[in-house]
Order: sequence, then structure tokens, then C-alpha cells
Amino acid sequence: MNESLFNLVEHTNRSIFLTGKAGTGKTTFLNDFVLKTKKKHIVVAPTGIAAINAGGVTIHSMFGLPPRTFVPTTERIDGNLAMNIADLMHHFKYRKDKLKLLREIEIIIIDEVSMLRADVLDMMDFSLRHVRRNQQRFGGVQMLFIGDLYQLPPVVRDEHILSQYYNSPFFFESLALKEIPLITIELTTVYRQKDEKFLDILNEIRDGEIRDIDFEALNERYIPDFEPTDEPYVYLTSHNRMADEINQKKLAELPGKSFSYAAEIVGNFNENQYPNDEVLELKVGAQIMFIRNDASGERRYFNGKLAEIVDLDEKEITVIIDGDDESYVLKKEVWEQKKYSLDSDKNITEDVLGSFKQYPIRLAWAVTIHKSQGLTFDRLIIDAGKSFASGQVYVALSRCRTLEGIVLKSKITPDVIFADRRVSKFQDETHANEQMEEILNAEKYDYSIGKVLKRLDCRWFIHSLENWNKSAKGAKAIDRDKVQFLYSAIKPEIGNLTGILDKFEKIIRQKTRKFVLGTEEWSEVESKTKGAVNFFFKNVNEKVFLPLLDFYAENKGSKGLKQYNEDFRVFLDDLEDYLNDLKKVYLLETPLFNRENEVKVTTKIAKVPSHILTYQLFEDGKTIPEIAKERGLVTETIFGHLSKFASQGLLDLSRIFDKEKIKTFEKEFKKNHDVHQSLNEWKNALPKEFEFNEIRMLLNHYSREK
Repeated sequence: MNESLFNLVEHTNRSIFLTGKAGTGKTTFLNDFVLKTKKKHIVVAPTGIAAINAGGVTIHSMFGLPPRTFVPTTERIDGNLAMNIADLMHHFKYRKDKLKLLREIEIIIIDEVSMLRADVLDMMDFSLRHVRRNQQRFGGVQMLFIGDLYQLPPVVRDEHILSQYYNSPFFFESLALKEIPLITIELTTVYRQKDEKFLDILNEIRDGEIRDIDFEALNERYIPDFEPTDEPYVYLTSHNRMADEINQKKLAELPGKSFSYAAEIVGNFNENQYPNDEVLELKVGAQIMFIRNDASGERRYFNGKLAEIVDLDEKEITVIIDGDDESYVLKKEVWEQKKYSLDSDKNITEDVLGSFKQYPIRLAWAVTIHKSQGLTFDRLIIDAGKSFASGQVYVALSRCRTLEGIVLKSKITPDVIFADRRVSKFQDETHANEQMEEILNAEKYDYSIGKVLKRLDCRWFIHSLENWNKSAKGAKAIDRDKVQFLYSAIKPEIGNLTGILDKFEKIIRQKTRKFVLGTEEWSEVESKTKGAVNFFFKNVNEKVFLPLLDFYAENKGSKGLKQYNEDFRVFLDDLEDYLNDLKKVYLLETPLFNRENEVKVTTKIAKVPSHILTYQLFEDGKTIPEIAKERGLVTETIFGHLSKFASQGLLDLSRIFDKEKIKTFEKEFKKNHDVHQSLNEWKNALPKEFEFNEIRMLLNHYSREK
């Protein structure tokens, strides 16, 4: 199942909703896919905690979306209630690096999609179509949605205004999704529960089949006056306040001294996305649970595993893990706040903005339904009273491995079982488990050919050539006769290449259709495609790129041509990217580029290193925010560039810091230079207004002097 699913996602452009009951391995598939895929991808989630746990970023931060409700209309809307399409478009003024990133993405993975509202997904669609200059839905990007719609639903604050445009707040009501052939694939093997009787009860609650639910068997677990004695139980509550009250009361009842353990926070890490308490207060005897799987490979614990604290001091926490005889000394874990960026080869990389280091535990006499999502317990106390919202009874019961491990504080009655028929209707209509192989075989060949055609597309050349010609004619101190000669020679070559591309596209699409029908060999398609890739590489390189590159080299250092050369270099960079992309083209698993052609690109454009460009702008009198804006980079990057020059004593610090700030740092540096070793130690020693990038720059400057 998982291999077929991987192939379907990897070798087609089909957008997919991957779902499954609690404990069926959705997260495992996500983790495996991002390790194996060759597609340029990002992982996003609707909430901060979900994003941190999925190893991605939030949807709102990735796309710069405003927090307000969005309604898909051009009609005027009361700005206090929501925003319309015109209001939204103002938010899509991205920096250059973000634009490049969003244009490279091939697949976006959205985790915990049950919490994603339809209007937020439509905002993503508008963003991607705008940025990618592609009016296909989501700008042509493949979407992989992962989650369980029978679990926690989206949070809706403005239900009245939203309901005027959407049938429900669920992501599948998005207008963008109505126009693409989305399919649902359901993982069906439950790894958490093995008891068939319990599984039947859970499935009937999940589906809202009240007449089929065995309430009698379920309510045999109703023990209203139960108090745990020997074995540890977790009390599952509906609200944070209730869980906190139980945990603090139990902690206070324990004898002995309490110890506090503060998290180590480095760089930028949003407070509302902290994966654990910033300060953990613990005592010997406290019941705790792990909130992460054991990353060491020893597999001593998993997310939701209970333990008891048996020894504490300022530096160490020792526990007995439930079911073990030997004690275990806890190790801290690191969570990372990330952002995505492109490297020099146009690969999507994860940049760590900040980290949160803390023990992977929390007090666990009680935990909320919300925080229990994704966890597995052996013993639970559940009070499924009227405070439980839609879907919460199923989430609560399905956290436990067995029915015998559950104690009910109130009986479960039909009035707390909810079923949203809109969810079951959507999943029934899009269910495609049985069609996976059929869809893969029908679409993977067209998809692979489409990727090759996208890389071969040279239609944009003519627009860039016209812009270069116009720029060259307006530049002083340039040989206009040579410009005209070059333009007149290259323009018909581009026209010829465009015509050949149009013919090739028709022929290769026809051959692919014949192959699918069984009247053409795939080797014919492969041979023709390989020939096209090498033909375009050779001709673009020799007849377009190299002649322009030679002319650029002649005028590169000429006085009065700075702006012209900068604009020209962008065109040349784009052509070089085009040629480099052709070297990496595959048809299914077969590389198409003939490496013998590679020697034809003999000259690389001499690019000025990025940090030197930054320094030149600084020397021209520009401020750090002005440089960041002009270069399309974040201010942290500009600080990093300039810090290299600070270590050489080339920076005028008074242009960056006020006098008082410099004096404060000087004083601390002279007093404790040999004491503070890490940036964290410097950060703790200095006033709060000092940022990490500022400290690094000042350290570079003063360490040089010392």
C-alpha cells in the first residue's frame, strides 16, 4: 500500500488527500516521503505546534497570510468582518528569495489538514497563482493533504460570514479544490489497537452510526468513583484550564522540594509555537509523559509514554518508564523553528531560524484532548461530558490501546456522538484506494513528459532578448552596431527554437498516447526525448548563451554601464539556469542529458560574492534595512554579511548602533571577554534589546581588536 501510494504521489501531479483512522501511520508516511522524494517540496501546517511537530512551517508564515477571515468575492466587504480578493492581493509582495522559492516548489504537503479552513486554502491558491504567474489552481503545484477529518475540526470565529460563501469550514469546501481532480486515499491498517471488538466500537463512533454502537460494552468501563492506585492513568480533559488544575494540584500534594528546568532558546522561536513549557516545575514522584519519540535509536520511549520521576537535582532528571524496571536519565531534545530557502543549485533547503531545547516531558496526571492528538496511552480516565465538541469522543477513546485501559467518569450516550455527513459524503465521492494503480499507469507517463517539456520551454527567451536590446540601445559607451548585429543574429535562432519546441511537443504527446494504447514502444518516446534535450542544450548554448556571454565579458568593467550590466547579468543567469536544468532532466528514472555536451559551456559568469555586494551598498551609504529590501534578503543575512567585514575592522559601527549600545557592549566585553564562550552566554549577560546577529557583529569587531 505505502509503496503504491509513494509512486502515485512521486510520479504523477495528482493532488491527494491522505487520511486514515487514528494510529494508521499517516505521520510515518509523511516522514518516509520527505526522505525519499526527488520532488522539490515544503511541509506546512495550520497551527504552530502542528508545524513544529511535522518538521515544517505554518501556512500563514510561509505565504504571508493575514489572520483575518477571507471571502472569495470582489464585492465590497465590511473590513471588521472579513477581507475580499482585492484586500488579499496586497499581502503578496514577497521578497525576491521567497518569490524564487515559491516558483520552484513541485509539491506542498499540508499536515493536520482537519484543522485547515477552506478560506485559508483559497488564500494559498491565490498566492501561488499570482507568484508563479500560472492560472492553474495552486499555480500548477501538486498538493498532498494529510489528516483525519473525523478528529479535531477547524476553529471558526466568524461562522456567519464564512457560511455565506462555503458549505462548511472544512478544507475540501475550498473553491480551488472544486476545480482539480482531488482523490482520497485511506490508510486502513490500524497499528495502535488490535482488539477487534474495540476497533468496531471506535469505527462506529467515528462514522456516527449510533444504532450500531455497542453502548452496553462501552459503558462497562463506567466507574464514577475510580481513583488510580498502583498503575499510572492519564485524565483526559476538554480544556487546558482543567488539565492544568489537576496537574498543579497533584504536584502540590507531593512531598519534597520542587526543581525548575528552563528551556534553552536560541535565535528566533515564536513563543506561541513553544512545543513545551518554557520552565518545567517537577518533584520526585511526579507522573510525566514523553512528548516525543526517542531520537537516540534506543527506542526507550515514545510520544505519550508515561513515566515517574524517581530522582532530581539541578542538572539531572531520573525516571522509571512505565513497564521498565531500570531507571533512565533523561536527555534534552531540540525542536527547530525553520524556514525554507533555495540554494545556489535551486534546491529547496531548510534553514534553522531558532531552536528550543528542553526535556521532552510534561506533567501527565491530566492532558487535553487537543494535546493528545497523535499520542498513544495504555490507561486513560475520560469524562465525555457536554464540554466535548464534535469529534472529541472518538479522538479521546482512540488514544488508548485497549477498551480495558479506559475508565469512564461519565457514561457515553448517543447525544455526545456527532457525525458530520459532509465529511463522509466528500470521502465517499473521492475515495480511490482501488484505482491507485490505474491512475498511476494512466498519468505517470504524461506527467514525466510534461516535466521535460517544462524544462525545454524556451518561449520566454524572446521577451528577455527584447528587454536586453532595449536596455543596450539606451546605454552609453557601448558598441551599438555590435548590439544590432547580435540581436539580428540571435532573434531568428530563438524563433527557430520555439517552432521546433511546438512541433516536438505535438509529436511526443502523440507518441506517449500511442504507448499508453500499446501501439508504440516506450524506448521510442525515451529516444526522441533524449534527442530533444541534447539538441536544445547544444543550440541554446552555442547560438544564444555563448554569443551573449562573450559580449557581456567585453563590456563588464566599462564605466557608465553598471545598471546595464546588472540587468544583462540577470538574463545571462536565467539562460545559465536553463542549461543547468537540462543537465538534470529525467524521464521517469532515466537521465536524458548526454554528458559529452557539458564541455560546451566553457565560461562561467564571474559573479561578485554576495557579502561583497552587501558591503558595497553599505559603503554607498545605505542602511541595513535598505540593503535587505534592495537585495531581497532578510536583515539577519545582511548582518551576517557585514559581520565578516567587522572582523577585519572595516565597519563604522556608529552607523549601525547608537553610542549607548556600543558603550554597553564595550563594558561587558572588557569585563568578561574570557568568561562568556557561547552566543547564548553573551545574550544572557547583555540587556534584552541585543539580538544574536548584533552580538555576533560586535564580537567580531572587538575580538579582532583584542
